[in-house]
Amino acid sequence: MLLLSTLLTFAAAPQADAAARALPTEDPPIERLHPMLAPTIRQGPFDARWASLVGHPLPSWFQDSKVGLSAHWGPYCVPGWTPRKDTPYGVAYAEWYWQWMQSNQAVKDHHRTVWADVAYDAFIDGTKNLETGETVGFEAEDFDADAWMELFERAGVRYFFITAKHHDGFCIFESDFTERDAVDMGPRRDLFGELVTAARRRGIRVGLYYSFYEWFNPAYTGNPAHADYAGFTPLADRDLDGKDGEYVDDFMVPQIKELIDRYHPDLLCFDGEWEHGYPHWRARQILAYYYNQAAERGQEVVANDRYGQKKEGTSDTRGVYGDFYHVEYHADIDRTKPWSMWRGFGNSYGYNRNEHPGNVLTIPQTIQMLVDVVSDNGNIEFNLGPKADGTLAAFEVERLEAIGAWLDVNGEAIYGTRKSPFGAQGFGRTTYDAAGKRLYLHVDEWPDGGELELTGGAVEARRAWPLARPDTALETRTLPGGGLAISLPAAPLDPAVTVIAVEYAGEIEER
Repeated sequence: MLLLSTLLTFAAAPQADAAARALPTEDPPIERLHPMLAPTIRQGPFDARWASLVGHPLPSWFQDSKVGLSAHWGPYCVPGWTPRKDTPYGVAYAEWYWQWMQSNQAVKDHHRTVWADVAYDAFIDGTKNLETGETVGFEAEDFDADAWMELFERAGVRYFFITAKHHDGFCIFESDFTERDAVDMGPRRDLFGELVTAARRRGIRVGLYYSFYEWFNPAYTGNPAHADYAGFTPLADRDLDGKDGEYVDDFMVPQIKELIDRYHPDLLCFDGEWEHGYPHWRARQILAYYYNQAAERGQEVVANDRYGQKKEGTSDTRGVYGDFYHVEYHADIDRTKPWSMWRGFGNSYGYNRNEHPGNVLTIPQTIQMLVDVVSDNGNIEFNLGPKADGTLAAFEVERLEAIGAWLDVNGEAIYGTRKSPFGAQGFGRTTYDAAGKRLYLHVDEWPDGGELELTGGAVEARRAWPLARPDTALETRTLPGGGLAISLPAAPLDPAVTVIAVEYAGEIEER
C-alpha cells in the first residue's frame, strides 16, 4: 500500500467549508486600486480585502470533481533535462532549466555538451542538438488539443489547467502586452486558446497557471533588456501613476486581466509569489476582480492560495487565503480548508528525458495515491510534461489510461465522496456518500482468512458488494463493539485497489 504517511505529513484536522474558516488576523489598508480593475472591484460583491475574499464559496464542482490534471509546457521542454533529485523535496524540476543554466553545474555541463553555448531563448524558434544533428524548437507541430481532451475524458479527469506563463516568461496564449508568446514566436498558435475550446467542448473545466515573477524579464529584474530575453515590449503607464515600465502595474496585472477576460478560466493557479508580500503583487485586487467578473457571468470559479510570502509586514498566504491549499509532492498541512495534491507521475513537472524509471509511480501506486488523497478530502492533480512537438510521454499516457479504466469501475467511490468517519484502516482507505447511504472500502492490503474487518465505528449494513462485480453479494456481520466484518472473494479483483461498497441504514456512529 502506498500510504500517504510515506509521502505526506498531515495534522489530523477536520475539513471546514468557506463559512467556517477563520477570518484573517491581518488586513492592511488596500493599496490604490488599479484603474484597469477598479470598476469591476467596486461593483462587488467582493471587495479587495481578505475579510471579504475569504467569504468566497468553494464551488461544489471543485469539491466533487476529485480528479484534476495539469501540464507544464513551454520552451523548457525542448532541452527537457535535469539531474536526478537535485531540487527541494527530492524532486527534479526540468521546467527550471533556464535557472539551472545559471546555477546547476550538472545542467551547465549537459547544456554545453548537447547545445553548445546557445542562450535559452534559442529553444523557442529552434537550435541545433549536437548529439542528433537536428534543429529543434518549441514548435508544437503534432499538438492536437482535441486529442488531449479525448484522452483526459477517458481518464476521468474533471478539470485541467496549464502553465499560461511560467517563470521563464514565455506565454502559450496570445498576449497584447508582450511578443514573448506562442502566437508571435515558436508555434505561432494560441495553444491555450485551443485547449480551452477543446476542454469546454467535452465538459472539462479549464483553468490556468500563472507565475507572478519572472527570472529574467528586464522590467522585473531592473536590468537592461538584452538579446537573451526575446519578445520584450516597452511597458506603457497602464496604472496611470505617471511611471512607465513597472512590472506589476504595467505588465503583470494587465496580463492577468487579459487572461481572465479573454478565456474566462474556471480555475486560477498562481505561483512565483515568494519574493514579495501580497501587497506588492496587488493580489487582493486580482482576486476580487476575478471573483466579481465571474459572478457577473454566473460562473463558479476557484483560485489557489499563492499570493505572497511573509514580507512587508504580512503573513505567508499559503494555506491561509484563496479557496484551497495547494501542495506539491509533500505536504505538512492540516485540513481545515480544502486542499489539492499536485505532482507529476515522476519527479518533474516539465518534460524530463532524464526521468529515472525508479522515480515514476507504478500504476498501482498511481491508483493508491489517488485513493489516499481523495480519502483525506483532497483533490488529486497529476501533472503532465508534454514534449516540444505537443505529444505526451508514453508513461504518462499509460497511467492516464489506467486511471480511467479504474474509475470506470470504481468512480462512484471517488467522485462526490467525502472522508468517511472510519478513516484509514489496516486494509486501506475509506470514503462515503452520506446522502446516498453508501460506504466505500478501498482495499489494497488483502486480508488473510477471506474476511475484512472495519473498526472504529458502528454501522448497520444492509448489503455489501464489490464494485467490480455488482451482482456478487458479500456476507456481513457485526463485530463486538460495533465494527463490521465482510466476507471477501478469494483474491483481489484489481491489482491496485479493490473497492467494496456497503449500503447502510441510519447513521454511522463514530467510536
